[in-house]
Formats: sequence, C-alpha cells, structure tokens
Amino acid sequence: MAYEFKDDDVICSCTGVTKKHFLTRIKADNIETLEQAREKTRVNVACGMCVYIVEKLLDVD
Repeated sequence: MAYEFKDDDVICSCTGVTKKHFLTRIKADNIETLEQAREKTRVNVACGMCVYIVEKLLDVD
C-alpha cells in the first residue's frame, strides 16, 4: 500500500515532512482530521498530492 513508508521517508514533498515527523505531531497535538493536519503540520497545503497518504496515516495509530 502507498502509506507503508519508512519513518524517514518524505510523505509531503512540497513541505519536506517525513512520516515520523507527521506521526509524532498528530499524536502530540491530538490531530484527528485532515484540516487539523494541514494547519499543524503544513502537509497537503500546496499541490495536494499527499492527501491520500495523509488520510491513511490519520487512520493508523
């Protein structure tokens, strides 16, 4: 599946956010929605190509 990235893999190429950084932030800030993720991590604010990955990672605990 597309969301099975390694921790250091970049999940948002526009902002350079890695999987590990993203997962750390969503847990620390109790992020549950795509809108919250955009605001707090800056993922999915430019081209939108990472939306699928971000949505899948939000579903994974």
